[in-house]
Amino acid sequence: MPTDQGICLPYCTGYLSATPIPKIAELPMTKLHRHAVQWSVTSRKAVFYWLALLCFLAGTDLSASNAPKPLGQINPYVRINGEWMSSYELWNYFRPEAAINHAYDLWILRARLGATLTTPYIDGFAQAQYIGLYGLPGDAIAPGGGSLGLGAAYFQTNQSTEASSVFLKQGFLNFKLHAFGVPGVTAKIGRFELIDGLEYSSGAEKFDGLKRRRIAERLLGGFNAIYIGRSFDGVSVVYDQPGLNLTVSGVRPTQGNLTVQGQHQLNDINIVFAALTGKKDAVLPGIEARLFYMNYDDQRDTRVVDNRQADARPFLNQQKLDLHTVGAHWLSLHAVGSGSLDTLLWGAYQFGRWTSQSHRAWAIAAEAGYQWTQLPLKPWLRAVYYRSSGDGDMNDNTHQTYFSAVPSGRLYAKFPFYNLMNIQDAFVEFITFPTAKLQANINVHQLTLSNAGDLLYGGLGAAVRSGAFGYSGNPAGGSSDIGQLVDISLTYTYSRQFTARVYFGHAFGGDAMKSIYPGKSDANNFLVDFNLIF
Repeated sequence: MPTDQGICLPYCTGYLSATPIPKIAELPMTKLHRHAVQWSVTSRKAVFYWLALLCFLAGTDLSASNAPKPLGQINPYVRINGEWMSSYELWNYFRPEAAINHAYDLWILRARLGATLTTPYIDGFAQAQYIGLYGLPGDAIAPGGGSLGLGAAYFQTNQSTEASSVFLKQGFLNFKLHAFGVPGVTAKIGRFELIDGLEYSSGAEKFDGLKRRRIAERLLGGFNAIYIGRSFDGVSVVYDQPGLNLTVSGVRPTQGNLTVQGQHQLNDINIVFAALTGKKDAVLPGIEARLFYMNYDDQRDTRVVDNRQADARPFLNQQKLDLHTVGAHWLSLHAVGSGSLDTLLWGAYQFGRWTSQSHRAWAIAAEAGYQWTQLPLKPWLRAVYYRSSGDGDMNDNTHQTYFSAVPSGRLYAKFPFYNLMNIQDAFVEFITFPTAKLQANINVHQLTLSNAGDLLYGGLGAAVRSGAFGYSGNPAGGSSDIGQLVDISLTYTYSRQFTARVYFGHAFGGDAMKSIYPGKSDANNFLVDFNLIF
């Protein structure tokens, strides 16, 4: 689901808690050590077997304690955790012609149940998820296959007005190699969440809130900002020191995103990701800097989407995508006067092969904000500018549209009729806190195509093994004016366990939207959701 909170984001809290850890001599780990080397990353069933064994071993030698336990804490080693999320959405979408249904509602239910094991040498986590999508519209598909809103996209992907499934969301082992004489190194193997931009947490609530809202998951993510979510199968190695964090991962994404069949791996997409982060205050006070790299290799049985004619777009299993992204970000937060000043710079450059074409593209973001922390309501005003490149010539041999890989698309476009590709998004964000537990967030966007010769892109990234690319595109009739979006979110944080949110967005379509949707060129999106975690 979308996350709007500027300070506290309970949707993004971690699973591991600080619990007393026994001495390793108290754990009967001999059998584990003999067989751990036989574990294979390609065997996902092994995750269940190892976690079951570890949970059994952890429970065999526990001392009694009369101290009250946190909710879900079974013993010092094992904790049960979970989530219940429900959401109701109303869509009144753009419409290409009068006969097409463009107004509908839908319900979403999501439940997650997990078990965390913590020991001095190894941690483990397994999590199952139920997802249910109800009331999906079966008649909101435009001629040519265009989905009128997210509900229509869910129906088109699942081919059902009510779709549900239970699957393994996460299941991994995290080896603490520092316990074996390799300081600062951990290695995670299995199915897990990989969050671009959140390789570490600074512990400063406001600073980390900015990272979650304005840096994280631009390339890799999709865990809560889209209802079904996305995970990754593979390995991630982290070298963490007081002043820096180095994370290197080799993964394949799972299905999810739009399909409820989230168990399956997208085994024709291979991703290598690395990030080197200079932590907050390590070099300069109040500043974090990061370099990142990603290689995205896609060979699925699907046709690519770009600004070429449809019959000129090759299938990826014949001419694959092999894209390299290099980039950096700079985030600062300082006390200035009676408030705080924040600044953010983010940029990425891409090169490689886009099927039969060479690929050269880029994206940049510049943001600044000031919060008057001593005033009533603690108003926070921020200005944001984002632009990504587009391709103005379909007939040359170079593809220049920035590609956003497998992101949390709805995190950066809460009303997702656009995404981060071929777009200029200039907006003002006003955040205020009417009460200690209530946050209001108002955004006013001016949206423009970076290149009018390219498409208006939508979509949230690869969702299925074959049959759909994960992104769609519409020609804008030579106009770059998408229009304006005004939206407001009210988030009530009752506690770290319970959060409720109301969102409303209205889009005023410009000439580009009038060309694509002549039947109705403005749109509304309303949602209310509740999230309970333990």
